Amino acid sequence: MALSADAIARHLQRTDVDLEVVASTGSTNADLMDRARAQAPSRVILRATARQTAGRGRIGRTWHASAGGSLLFSLALPWNSAPDSTSAVTLACGVAVAECLHGHGVEVQLKWPNDILLDGRKLAGILTEIAEDPTGARTLVIGMGLNLLLDPVQRQAIEQPVAELAERLGREAVHADRELWLARLAAALIDAALQFDACGFGAMREQFNARFAYLGRRVSLHGAGQPAQSGIARGVDDQGRLLLECHGMLFKRISGEMGLRADFSGADEHREQT
Repeated sequence: MALSADAIARHLQRTDVDLEVVASTGSTNADLMDRARAQAPSRVILRATARQTAGRGRIGRTWHASAGGSLLFSLALPWNSAPDSTSAVTLACGVAVAECLHGHGVEVQLKWPNDILLDGRKLAGILTEIAEDPTGARTLVIGMGLNLLLDPVQRQAIEQPVAELAERLGREAVHADRELWLARLAAALIDAALQFDACGFGAMREQFNARFAYLGRRVSLHGAGQPAQSGIARGVDDQGRLLLECHGMLFKRISGEMGLRADFSGADEHREQT
């Protein structure tokens, strides 16, 4: 089912955003990144679609989405922060999505660095990238994918436990309110990105830690061609780096090509104290 550009614009109620709605595309993030590399936009762009044929997440992973089954959109914003700010701004975007959902009765948690969890299962993912045009002007591109309604084939294709918004709001309501939810989330992400660009991540750090799914738990950090590292997750710092306690020492890890998962091989903080 096609998205209504008029409905999105009506719910968004922002005059500083150029809205683009397409029936299908390879990747909304790739579309905006290509454009931003050629010439940085002077205004915010919101590009949404009902279907992606080459959707992707972090580290080149495929984002599986059936037509109409997910909210799929990307934002492009003029960007002044450092080129290496994507790790922290991803966390800020996660906080914005969590707060938006909380405001409408849906409680979620955040998984470092880019997942939104509902009852421990992936509800949504965020992909942030920074493009630079020939003049040196930078653009932040934020990609958002949120599961609305998952069919059995789609669930089987996703190699991890997943959740859908319909579990909380009902299938009919989710289907009827696709444009409303897209506008809500896009507005929240725009505000978070602008706040980050002006003030950095420090103001949002405690909000992230309060919703961090693995805070105080034993976790395993893996990827980037390195051996897995296990320890207790102590939250994130002002730069969005994971604080990992191992053998009494505190390590700071950037996201890069690394992923995080619960580690059941040892006790978490709560169990160690009991």
